[in-house]
Amino acid sequence: MPDKMLMPHMRCVVAGAGPAGLSAIYHLDNETLLLEKNSTIGGGCRSIEEKGFTFDYAGHIMFTQDAYVRKLYEVLLGDNLHWQNREAWIYSKEVYTRYPFQGALYGLPSEIIKECIIGAIEAKFGKIDGQVAKNSDKLANKINDCCADGVVEPPEHTAISAPSLRCCPAPQNFEQFIYKTWGEGIAKHFLMPYNKKLWTIPLTAMDTSWLNGRVPICDLTEIIESALKPVSKPMGPNAVFGYPLRGGFQALVTGFLPHIKGKVELNAEIVHLSPRNRRVTLADGRVFEYDVLISTIPLPELVKCMQDEAPETVIRAAQDLKRISIRCVNLGVARENITDKHWIYFPEDTIFHRIFVQGNASPHCNPPGGFGLTCEISYSPWKPLPYDGEALLNRCIQDCINVGLLTREDTLITANEVDIPYAYIVHDHARQKNVSTIKNWLEEHDIILSGRYSEWEYYNSDHAFLAGKRAAEAAAFKLGIGS
Repeated sequence: MPDKMLMPHMRCVVAGAGPAGLSAIYHLDNETLLLEKNSTIGGGCRSIEEKGFTFDYAGHIMFTQDAYVRKLYEVLLGDNLHWQNREAWIYSKEVYTRYPFQGALYGLPSEIIKECIIGAIEAKFGKIDGQVAKNSDKLANKINDCCADGVVEPPEHTAISAPSLRCCPAPQNFEQFIYKTWGEGIAKHFLMPYNKKLWTIPLTAMDTSWLNGRVPICDLTEIIESALKPVSKPMGPNAVFGYPLRGGFQALVTGFLPHIKGKVELNAEIVHLSPRNRRVTLADGRVFEYDVLISTIPLPELVKCMQDEAPETVIRAAQDLKRISIRCVNLGVARENITDKHWIYFPEDTIFHRIFVQGNASPHCNPPGGFGLTCEISYSPWKPLPYDGEALLNRCIQDCINVGLLTREDTLITANEVDIPYAYIVHDHARQKNVSTIKNWLEEHDIILSGRYSEWEYYNSDHAFLAGKRAAEAAAFKLGIGS
């Protein structure tokens, strides 16, 4: 390590220039320092440009129910913003249907529609023939026992049915929630295979605390009506979404820079944090002392930086946090207007679980004659990537051909990969206890957590903006100043 150089004292240091960190320094004064290890700001909201294409770090859109955030969008982007009606679709059973699956059954094979409707009715009222499945009480007990440790799935030979779950007062895990809410048909044909593919772990290992507002809850009437005729408009919280016209999603977070009163340091990787001495040491040897630290970097990485200053209970809690990683394979195709969709979910045997149609996020994401697609592939210690490099690219291309997005005659202008080690945090049954253990200890040392990966919450970018604002207000209160 280079010789250490003590730098001027800072009242507040912000670690990480993702959406939460940028929002935090935006809401603070000129005695604030933002440290970002990468050469560009944005964190998970960065974009890359290559041969006229713009690709985001996985698909991002703008939507919010919060009036303050909507105003912030205007401040950050001005006229570099447009709004669209969402075209989100699902490819399964060799057909495309609208998202959400449970609210757009029309177009599926008739037998599958029948299963889905019967399952939804039984989830609400019990078995149609009035008979409860054999051993349902025993199964309910097995499910409760299995999710006590948050890891083990129900035995493979036991089929979870809607009536058996009705024995439980409330869903104890994500899998129970799916069956209890929508029934066996919808679970079988979309929600179980898609979510297993995305999350890579048993859904019994996940709690339900993160679901509020994220999963469209269609009532029984909507489910039945959606089977009788095409759904004419999108539903859900992001039915209308915004996106920057130029610059990709990065343009949104870059919009903070002209408004920041403090200092932003790039290529400033924190290699050691001393909560006891309130010091951060950078890879280049510089040392900054602070009064208050706002951290937006991933919680496990933050604890690692503390080395032996963190107590064993905090170290163990950080090691127990679970996450999902995403590998994006970006395809710049030499053909315009490949599809009119914005993103597509794939619950079946494609390697990717979703394709974000970058070319339709904004027309300025494409060069003339080109069209961008981002194939998103989840992986984890429990489900490693089956391919890498050229083999992964070839598999994505073949699967795009198999689902009808590409043809064998299509050529690529460019292709690249983006790896996102921290993509989705997993709400397992131990998450709340582990996060509380870490957060409570950090608060004793005036370290404020903010954002998806530091708070270990399933935040969208609008939540991250608000989290940064809250962190700034908390820091200002500790410092005895107005933000």
